[in-house]
Amino acid sequence: MSAMRPFYISTVSTNTPPRARNAGPVQTPRRHTSRLWSLAGVLLIVLAWQSAATVLGPMMMATPLETLQALPRLLGSAHFLEHAGASLMRIAIGVITGCAIGFALGVLAGHSASLRGLLEPLRWLLMSIPPVIVVVLAMLWFGLGSPMVIFMTVLMMTPGMYVNTVKGMLHIDPLLAEMTHVYRFGFWRRLRHLYLPALTAPLTAALLIATCGGVRLVVMAEVLGAESGAGYALANARSTFDTAELYAWVLLILMFVAMLEFLLLQPLQRRLGKWQEPGHA
Repeated sequence: MSAMRPFYISTVSTNTPPRARNAGPVQTPRRHTSRLWSLAGVLLIVLAWQSAATVLGPMMMATPLETLQALPRLLGSAHFLEHAGASLMRIAIGVITGCAIGFALGVLAGHSASLRGLLEPLRWLLMSIPPVIVVVLAMLWFGLGSPMVIFMTVLMMTPGMYVNTVKGMLHIDPLLAEMTHVYRFGFWRRLRHLYLPALTAPLTAALLIATCGGVRLVVMAEVLGAESGAGYALANARSTFDTAELYAWVLLILMFVAMLEFLLLQPLQRRLGKWQEPGHA
């Protein structure tokens, strides 16, 4: 009896013409926004800012030049590191915890229709309630400070990650999921080779939304009910009518979000999406 040869399933259809099989990678449209148009958009924003500041006056809005001049003074102030460190700590804990809870619940709910139905009313409630109401309730429960800010951020971040994870799980090919069970993949192996590649698009979109939204929520909560942080410093600058410092803080927050997106989230998206590249083997 001849030895049994290994059996492979071809991913190329037998009906595909030879020319189509050897045609090479399909040329896709350019995905990245033109840098020149992006630069033009930034210039338009700066011009609009300058025009609005000229019309409203220095008591209402600082000009871009005044804001840039206030940056060194703000960075050299005694309380800058204290406020910036408090906000960074709250953003990191709140966003990471909220995304982790949402991802874990989304993976579990993607496997269980009963759990998905059980969590649906809570998901709807958290996504419908205004964040200001959550801040007021958190202030009553936790008082002022970091616990209130982190609790509110986690509560607001979890539903978005949960929804995107569930939608991605429901689009996974059942045959591929069954194959991982046939070959006895463990949970971590299934997570790496099946779930994460299938969830790349919804997860990266959810991470971008969660990160930007988390920064906004933390700053808003600090403005309303904290004793330190960037939002607290914003409130102080507003109360003293120091518009240059106020807009300097706003500019720093925008720069921080841009660094997170371009230096962390976009490289992570490219790394997770490598398997979708035509030349990836």
